[in-house]
Formats: sequence, C-alpha cells, structure tokens
Amino acid sequence: MGGQMIREARLVENFLDMVKISSPSKNERAMGDYLLKVLRELGLEVKEDNAGELNGGNCGNIIGILKATGKKKFLFSAHMDTVVPCEKVVPVIENGIIKSDGTSILGGDDKGGIAAIIEMLRVIKENNLDHPEIIVVFSMGEEIGLLGSKSFDIDSYGVDFGFILDSSGKPGKIITKAPSAARGKITIIGKPAHAGISPESGINALTVAAHAITKIKLGRVDTETTSNIGVVSGGQATNIVMPSVELDYEARSLSNEKLQSLLDETFNIFQKVCDDFGAKLENDVKVEYPGFALEDCEEVVEIVKAACEKAGVKSETASSGGGSDTNIYNSKGVPSVNLAVGMTKVHTLEEYIEIKDLVDLSKILVEIIKG
Repeated sequence: MGGQMIREARLVENFLDMVKISSPSKNERAMGDYLLKVLRELGLEVKEDNAGELNGGNCGNIIGILKATGKKKFLFSAHMDTVVPCEKVVPVIENGIIKSDGTSILGGDDKGGIAAIIEMLRVIKENNLDHPEIIVVFSMGEEIGLLGSKSFDIDSYGVDFGFILDSSGKPGKIITKAPSAARGKITIIGKPAHAGISPESGINALTVAAHAITKIKLGRVDTETTSNIGVVSGGQATNIVMPSVELDYEARSLSNEKLQSLLDETFNIFQKVCDDFGAKLENDVKVEYPGFALEDCEEVVEIVKAACEKAGVKSETASSGGGSDTNIYNSKGVPSVNLAVGMTKVHTLEEYIEIKDLVDLSKILVEIIKG
C-alpha cells in the first residue's frame, strides 16, 4: 500500500523547512534555489524557465522531469509564492495541526502542495516504483495573476494530464470547474467647476457613474455569474464638481460566453451614459483568466477518483469560486484538475494545515502515479 511508503516525519520536516523560506510573489528566489537543489538530489532533469524575467520577478518556474519512455506524461504543479505577511514565518505544531505563531500567514498555500509532490517523488525513488513520465512545475507569481503558468511553455512538454495542488478543503476534493474572471478600472472623466459659483459649467463624474450604476447588473447575475464594484475613488474638495471617478470592477462566470456578454453590456451602458452627459470613459477591464469545466467521466477525473479509493480517502468533485494555474493549463489544452491540499483559512494569520491531510494528499499522489 502507498500509505506505508509515506514517511510522515520527513514530509513534515520538508514542509516546515519550506514555510520558513520567505517567498512573496516575484521574490521567490530563495524558494526556487531550495527546490532546484531538492529536485537535483532526487535525480530529476532540472531547469528554470524565463518566467521571472518575463514578469519582472527574480525567479522563473522551477521544472523537473522524471523520464519514462513511451508512457503517458503527467504534470504535477504547485506554486512557490505566498501572500504577505510572510517575512518571518514561525510554524507551530499543536495536536497534529501546523499553524503560524499568529504574526504571519503559514504558507500552506501552496507549500503544502509542494511538500506532497516532493514526498511522492521520494517514494517513487525509494521504492523504485513504475511511473508515467512526470513533469513537475513549481510556478512563480500565482497569487498576483497566475503569471508563472501563463508564461510556462507547456506545449513543448506534450503533457497528457495536469494535477494541480492548490485548493483548500480536505484531500479527496477534486475541483473540476472554476470561473473565468475579468477585472480592472472603469474611469469616468467629467469636468471640474466651482461647486458654489458655476456648477452648471462642470460635469460631475460621480453623477455620471451613479446613473450608469443603476442600469448595470451587480451582485449575483445568475447561478454562474457575479459582478462587483469593490473600490470607488475620486474627488478633490467639496467645493469642486468631481472631475473624475475611478471604479475598481470585477466579474466572474463559470461560462466564458456569459462573462463576455456581461462585460459588453456593462461597458455599452457606461459608454452611452457618458455620451449623454458629455463625459469621457476609460476602461481597462480585461479577462484575467478563462474558466474551465470538466465532466466527472473525463479520464483525468477518473484517475484521481481511483487513486483516492486506493488511498482510502473519500473523493468528491466540486467547483471553485476562484482561479488557479489549473485555469491556464486547461485553456492551453491540457485536461487538468485542482486537488485540495487541506490548507485552511488561507491568506489569513489563522491559516493552518493538518498533518494527516499532508499525508493523505501524498498517498493520493503516489496512487495516481501507480495507477
């Protein structure tokens, strides 16, 4: 059984070593160097791509290949960067749970995923297991727009299936659907004037925005689609007609088509209202990443379900409200699922992960490659 092969103490030690390495987005160098060393020691073909240079970071994606001629090619991926504060992470273990000391995040997102991949590789090596060709990618800049996966040349690797380890929830949860998302700023430029002397010679940008906002769809648009204005900024003084206002907008949908039609409708309304008032519209809202939806009967999903069963872990498919590297690999034509790592309360100072979840996830990965 895969379970006996996982060495819990080693897995935990590796995880603790990694969370102590500060790796904010675009500053993953120390983490990248650690992983290059680990992958080389494990005898993989190792390289670093140019994703760092392309995105203004100090480290590219770290790639390791474990060859297997004539076999299917499986991609296993997790991201190196963590959200801040992550300068000095002090992990604490209590009752089988690893958390931070409360002054920082823990970084289980996504070092829990990385730890399980490394343990899987160690188990393969130690037990001389038969395996598919394995391509490991530790990506940079995931938290700030999936930068590493967008820059990774996955086409040149001929990958059959992708297993991305970057979801909260218990191991066994398989994310098969995630939304496409667009975000950016909508700016309305009016015309300043003295509010007490000649307000009629100005155009109040906020008035224009208010008229448009009453007409557009906000909140839950339908079961698959949401729309939100999250930040509004503008104005100079109470005695000046507001010359411009900036709206931070985002929309998400499980349907790429619905997202596009919502965006078109929203901007047409803003444009028409601006025209009516003689104001100017600037819009830099862009689709950040496309969504994906896999059926439960697809092979990549079946592979994980079978592995969970062998590892003695209950599996379920689910959809996610956010994006991950999984969105990018699916959009590049590689059927990919996002697997739950067990990380909990991510992006907060209360973040934690259970040791049992790290072990279960590692077991599932070993069963995926044995399958």
